[in-house]
Amino acid sequence: MIDQAYSSVFTTMRWDGDSSVAHFASHFQRFKNHSLRLNIELPKDIEELSVSALSKAFNKSVKSTKQDEIGLVSLTLTSCGLVIAETRWVKSLNHQITQKASLPVQVTATALPAPNWNETINGCKHGDWQPYIDAKNMVDERGCETALFVKEDMIIDGVAYTPILLDDDGVAWYPDPKFGGINSISVATLIPRLLDCGIPVSKGRLTKSLISRAKSILVVGTGVGVLHITNLDGQKLGDGSTQFAILCHELFESAISESWFKIEEVVA
Repeated sequence: MIDQAYSSVFTTMRWDGDSSVAHFASHFQRFKNHSLRLNIELPKDIEELSVSALSKAFNKSVKSTKQDEIGLVSLTLTSCGLVIAETRWVKSLNHQITQKASLPVQVTATALPAPNWNETINGCKHGDWQPYIDAKNMVDERGCETALFVKEDMIIDGVAYTPILLDDDGVAWYPDPKFGGINSISVATLIPRLLDCGIPVSKGRLTKSLISRAKSILVVGTGVGVLHITNLDGQKLGDGSTQFAILCHELFESAISESWFKIEEVVA
């Protein structure tokens, strides 16, 4: 629903279970950019309000005692100007499937039609969650673990993560956000690290042709980390190699560990 999409803007960050989040500056900048696109007015003291909401959420939260859970915190601004923060613990897919958190998980995926609101809403972290809820239900119905959104015969995004692949020429590709996907912070953190490893990175159309000849297809996101897709609707993907998946997993975890930021540090 269009009205529901314009009702709020949000971002979800990795949380350490205490008072720090990962990639705060990038998340907060995207949060503000998306609010402007959705015509949600930013309070003049949005930074202070956000810090206060996050701090209160942290203080009310109970620490997880399980090693197989990941801490997340969502920061939301409603169209009425209310700033809300909520923490939660989610079970790591690494533990759910492999019991080896040090390795990227191999999963199966299904392709679904991409949600389509309008050019303003597409690609924003907005308040209409229903298409994503429906997609996750479809994933369960089809007996797989993930879903990729397809538009005009190309993959533009994932349910809660962004696809990135390594083609047969050794170039890493991810979908250009102009086609309607989210501008992924997780992918943005990988790009310079992949370049440092000698892997060229390009954004563009993830077409059937590109996917069919890819060596490896992954999805990356704050809540899931790195997942290695080996099958899409019954069709085998990739050449069976795991080097790219392992590399991206290591780079992702390194980026998280280097980016922890205490929320109290934002305001003097």
